[in-house]
Amino acid sequence: MCVDDSCLPVEQKIRQKARSLGIEKCGVIKPEDMLDYADKLRERMSRIPDGEAVYGRFVGFADVRRSFPWAKSIVVAVTRYGRYVIPEAARARYGKSYLTDSRFNPDSPERKILNSFGAYLEELGLKTAFNEHPGLTAMRWAAHKAGLGIIRRNNFFYTEKGSWHTITAWITDGEMELTERHDLKECPSDCNRCIKACPTKSLSMPYTMNMATCVSKLTTSNDQNSYDDATNGQIGAWIYGCDACQDACPMNRDKWSEADDFPGLEDLSPFLSPEKILAATYEEIERVLSRKFFYINKESLWRWKLNAINAMVNDYRNVFAPLIENALRDEYPIVRERAKRALEKII
Repeated sequence: MCVDDSCLPVEQKIRQKARSLGIEKCGVIKPEDMLDYADKLRERMSRIPDGEAVYGRFVGFADVRRSFPWAKSIVVAVTRYGRYVIPEAARARYGKSYLTDSRFNPDSPERKILNSFGAYLEELGLKTAFNEHPGLTAMRWAAHKAGLGIIRRNNFFYTEKGSWHTITAWITDGEMELTERHDLKECPSDCNRCIKACPTKSLSMPYTMNMATCVSKLTTSNDQNSYDDATNGQIGAWIYGCDACQDACPMNRDKWSEADDFPGLEDLSPFLSPEKILAATYEEIERVLSRKFFYINKESLWRWKLNAINAMVNDYRNVFAPLIENALRDEYPIVRERAKRALEKII
């Protein structure tokens, strides 16, 4: 008779370890459980303009065995980031998932937890591939298939604690399966608060979103195309990312706790205002912001200035005018042109 956990099936050991590390939810699914993701994705693609161009590259997420023929299971872990203090300068300007992103922050509690968990999987003798940026499979669908929560009408994955979670996965060569059950109810059929809240109407109907026109995509784009004034106006004061549909969701009410400080975020906060960004040199932007907010690459740092000007115009105060005027001498023509159009609008 076993007196410890040595006789537990390996998937039970994995879940037990996840809980001991502070992972909120953990499950294990088979690769074939993901195959219906392709059909769901094609449904979305059929509902938006140029759907194939927007989402076609993600169809391969439905079958990890194409890239990893040895894959026999997918371990899915859900960690909660909805517990951090958000600096005042970042509120309603930065997506909270970007502010608390742990992927390149070795001091982050989530980073340490996931590193320890991945090491444990290898200690069990499992061959693994770690799903992180840019990703190996569809995280929300994998968590849904593992029974860890529900995908709501705004397309975000929810547990009982709302949508403020990070989902991570490891593809393994272990023959395992361990799913959970939940009692979460579907969104009310008459609730459309997330759709109404979407600034660009990228979220056009339940479970349908055009990533190409999402504020999070627009504000982190490295494309040199400048968006028209109508779109700039819709973006509002967002500088990097957007939480509008999640903030509007009744299922997220009172789910963000602000109980802990995220490592390094308070030190970064003085640099997050649009005024600071527009006044900064590109060397300062690269040094201070690029590592944290890595979707804007080093060749496209002008995007920060465009976003700052846009936020100023949409949340205008008189003190902004001189800063925008200074941008008329920016080294990038795209910034100079945007500053010129901004001044024509506000003066």
